[in-house]
Amino acid sequence: MKNKLLLLPLLALLAACGNNEKLAQEMLNEAERLYNQGNYIEATQWVDSISATYPQEVDVIRQGILLQCHINQQRYERELIEIDSLYNAATAELASLKGRFELVREGKEQTFANYIYKGTRNKGDIRHSELRVQVTEKGDLQLTSIYFGKSNLNHTGISVQQAGGGAANSATIAYDGGKNYRYKTGNYVVEMVTYNMAQCKDVVQLIASDAQAKCNVKYTGGKAFNLSLDKLSREAIANSYRLAQLFVLTDSLQSRREYGIIQLELADRQLMKLQDKTSETE
Repeated sequence: MKNKLLLLPLLALLAACGNNEKLAQEMLNEAERLYNQGNYIEATQWVDSISATYPQEVDVIRQGILLQCHINQQRYERELIEIDSLYNAATAELASLKGRFELVREGKEQTFANYIYKGTRNKGDIRHSELRVQVTEKGDLQLTSIYFGKSNLNHTGISVQQAGGGAANSATIAYDGGKNYRYKTGNYVVEMVTYNMAQCKDVVQLIASDAQAKCNVKYTGGKAFNLSLDKLSREAIANSYRLAQLFVLTDSLQSRREYGIIQLELADRQLMKLQDKTSETE
């Protein structure tokens, strides 16, 4: 851009002399120089400036269009290389992290299985209070606050206090018999409140920020109840959060890669078409 500013007085002088063709060619030369340096954004700006400033210089504009096709081609190729590198790294990390989980399907009626951190007690046993986490095959994280005791809490959320001062709250999930579910088994009461990622993201992020730090979990919305989150549960939440992130990241990179391939193919076809047209006119 600095070079562009330096050239402007010269270009203005040439314009004053009525040498528009030479001026347009100077702009094209600058665009080519930037292109050869790999500065595709500024090169495009110079190409655009030619047709905007000197629309009558058809031959130079045609050369600029051809250059723009080369710019697009190189830019999409570079982006695809970067995306492929990120995608390969993300998929490798995802494959490695999956090794820390079990893929569990609870009943034949369940459409998708869930990734559950190995060693945790997420096997249908609800005879203790805990935070339970899982990630669906589609990458959706779900956190459940479970209460097991002799009297109702009627809780609707959780608040987490991390050793060192960090704190976070979940969303409030009103009792509905579904996401907020309560029942009795013998002389005991079971309460299960399930949060999706958006409803528990602050809590999960806080725990994942330092899985080694001790956490106190306060059940909110009803009677007071506190739970000290054990190390395995903290690790399960931290690793589940990363697993969900990697599912989202790999899906996003795959979509970007597919889009980039389409754009590169379009740029290749456009370049070939223009080159053929140029050959016919020569």
